[in-house]
This record gives sequence, structure tokens and C-alpha cells, in this order.
Amino acid sequence: MQPSDFKDQPRDTKKENEASKWLRAQDEYTKFEFIWNVVKYNQLSGLAMVRKSALKRAHLEVILEYGLVYGDASNVRLWYDATVVGLGESRAIDIIASHLENGPLIVEKMLYWLRPETEKGKLKAVELRSKFNDMYPNFRSTRSTGIHATQE
Repeated sequence: MQPSDFKDQPRDTKKENEASKWLRAQDEYTKFEFIWNVVKYNQLSGLAMVRKSALKRAHLEVILEYGLVYGDASNVRLWYDATVVGLGESRAIDIIASHLENGPLIVEKMLYWLRPETEKGKLKAVELRSKFNDMYPNFRSTRSTGIHATQE
């Protein structure tokens, strides 16, 4: 099985399940490398495998960070959803919040989608929204990717 098997293909859940089953028997580095390459070839299939493969937190953090920076406003939630179970809502929100000072667009596009399920997650999300609004009261952007607001 090769990551390139997913290149330019419509999503195939049977193939994803076979790959996920194979991945569970692999060492951590092999799992991460395979999934990372599938994500590059086919984002939807790769992110589905992230959810099923039980990657370690460090690798989930890398995947979420990549999605936050390079994901556009319409798909950044997919990156969050793929990693939040393994990271936990609190850690995922902390990662988003770490971009507050230098990447406000990242935070703004995630705040649109962020709907935590736990009480702790809800409190952290409210706190993050408040900090964002205090730091950037007139934030506006016409971009869907990147890290900074649009200059006017």
C-alpha cells in the first residue's frame, strides 16, 4: 500500500479502512509518514485516516498546526475535527490560541467553526473569543488562508 494510491482519487472508504487497519499494525513513524503523504495527495482521505489511526499527540499537533496555517476558511474545521479527539479539546484550543499574537487570521477562521462539547472547552473558547476581540476589535480580512488581516 502506497500513499500515492490515494492521489487524485475520489474518497473511497473501503480503501481508507484497509489502509487504517494496516496502519494500526505499523510503528508510529511509519503511520505518521504514510498519513502525512496521503494528506498531501488527498486531504479528505488523509484526514479520515488521522481519526482512525491512533497517532501520538506530537504527530496530531503537527497535523493540526499544518491545517491551521495552510487550511482555508472553509476546510480548517476538517483539520480540527480530525485531531481533536486525540489531542483533547483543551490542547487543541491551546494550539489555536498560540497563534493569537502572530497569526490572527488563523484564530479568526477557527473561531467561526469552534463548537467545543465539554464545559472546559466551552470556557476556553469563550476566553479565546474575548481575547481575540480585545486584541483585534476591528479585524477584517478578505483572505481565506494565511495568517494576517487584509490591509485597508
